[in-house]
Amino acid sequence: MLILQFQAGRERYGLDIEQILEISSLVSLRPIPHAPPEVAGTFNYRGTLTPVVDLTTLLTGAASRPRMSTRIILVTFQGEDGRSHVLGLVAESVTEMISCSRESLQQPVVSVGGAPYLGDMVFDERGSIQLLDLERLLTRDLLFTLFPPEVSKG
Repeated sequence: MLILQFQAGRERYGLDIEQILEISSLVSLRPIPHAPPEVAGTFNYRGTLTPVVDLTTLLTGAASRPRMSTRIILVTFQGEDGRSHVLGLVAESVTEMISCSRESLQQPVVSVGGAPYLGDMVFDERGSIQLLDLERLLTRDLLFTLFPPEVSKG
């Protein structure tokens, strides 16, 4: 299994590379007034207006810093309406891939009700990396905010 590693605060996190469409440089995002703090904004991804969630804000409460290693990780997300959507995830220190076996993953010993997306952990010589479960990343309210149901125009 290959994991894309990133940082939020001082901690390392990861995403299974199989869930990732593309990794983009940080671009200028259009802010969305009155959106929740973890919604960083939107940008034009291959001709489609794409929402972006800041993983650092989601995990630590502080926004990602615009550094050379800050990236937008593009993933496919299933909306409540069953449609597939592209979602951008801003993360800091997106610098390396970690290879590990699925057998080396360990379940976290503490379960946090407000963060069901915190998944298994893997350890290397530098410490731990916690995987994020993309299917549980967005709350129902946030999912509805980012991907509202289509309204028929007529």
